[in-house]
Amino acid sequence: MKKVLIITYYWPPSGGPGVQRVLKFCKYLRKFGWEPIVLTTKDGDFPVEDLSFYNDTKTIDVHFANSLSFHKIYNWITGNKTIPTYQLSSSSKDNKMVQLFRWIRNNLIVPDGRIGWYPNAVKVGSDLIKQNNIRVIFSSAPPYTVHLIGRTLSKKYKIPWIADFRDPWTDRFYNYENKRLWITRMIDSHLENKVINDATALTTVSKTISKSYKKLFHVIHNGYDEDDFTAINKIKNNAVVIRYIGTMTKSQYPSIFFESINELNLNKKKYQIELIGNIHPDIKYDIEIKKYDNFIKIKPYIPHKEAIKEMCESRFLLLVIPNTQKNMGIVTGKLFEYIRSGSKILMIGPIDSDAAKIIHETNSGYCFDYNDMSNLGTILSNKKILNSIDYSHYSRVSLTKELVGIFNKTIKGSTNINV
Repeated sequence: MKKVLIITYYWPPSGGPGVQRVLKFCKYLRKFGWEPIVLTTKDGDFPVEDLSFYNDTKTIDVHFANSLSFHKIYNWITGNKTIPTYQLSSSSKDNKMVQLFRWIRNNLIVPDGRIGWYPNAVKVGSDLIKQNNIRVIFSSAPPYTVHLIGRTLSKKYKIPWIADFRDPWTDRFYNYENKRLWITRMIDSHLENKVINDATALTTVSKTISKSYKKLFHVIHNGYDEDDFTAINKIKNNAVVIRYIGTMTKSQYPSIFFESINELNLNKKKYQIELIGNIHPDIKYDIEIKKYDNFIKIKPYIPHKEAIKEMCESRFLLLVIPNTQKNMGIVTGKLFEYIRSGSKILMIGPIDSDAAKIIHETNSGYCFDYNDMSNLGTILSNKKILNSIDYSHYSRVSLTKELVGIFNKTIKGSTNINV
């Protein structure tokens, strides 16, 4: 088999959506003639851990590089065990130390808090290239440090390199929630341009993100793994339960939606909402103050297999696109699992966004603007079940086949020089 060096920070025991894209590619690459060799971090600092993902790693060749992490230093000083994914989103409850560390992270550490992984990752990556006939390098970000590692190895050993953007870099929505020094923005933009100009090929997760850059980006969406939906025993629930699964940042707070559900529940508690995952503290506080906690339950992160079960047993699934600039191309990984679950999606965000178009294309739910909940009550009370359609091309197998097509085109006519 042809060998590809996969560079990724997020790898089991990491949980959350960041790990799944690369993990599922690696699971199915052999099916199409490619052997993945994974370079990841040793003892990484992950917002959540999910040991169930180890089931997909048993036959994959994985190598680890040591890392000096800003986040670990922060955890050591503050006594925290982990840093939630919404940490870059400020909170009214933040103390002076948290505010200081967020400012340092946003302005003095470029491109991200994992830059301390770069030196040893380049060393370990060099050893792997010398020991194996690596035909292609594939790096997936964030964190964007992985692209700096991929670029260095590609230039040193003259190996084709594909840079995968799960999120935009300088245009990521977190950057619009925090003021940054002009010099920081300039350096970050310089690094981004270096990566984009030097990569042999570029991939991303949505059409809008692909169009925001001058160079060609191949769109390979996130998706669902059919294996994750086998042996799911649904428990029939007569209550109308609306579940949100994953991280909810401050810019995703669906205040008008919660207000509308509260009004619909005035006569009787007909609709229940469950928020499962890392929820921003300002959102929790507002729910408590407005006494929405009589119909909204907040639950901690659960393993992926359990999350799939919760999706399948929900009447509706809530999807919220961050209400920030340049959010049209945000297509979260869980969208495709939402679609596959068969439960109906209630999306809140730009009604002409990439996510909305996919929902309409697959007949998998309903889309609302942030401030317009027209017909919400009618939709929630309608017992007629929509059947999702035409979603099989979002399976992880199909998407891995698309990636392999790019691998094969990339190496066609190229010379691999290993030193």
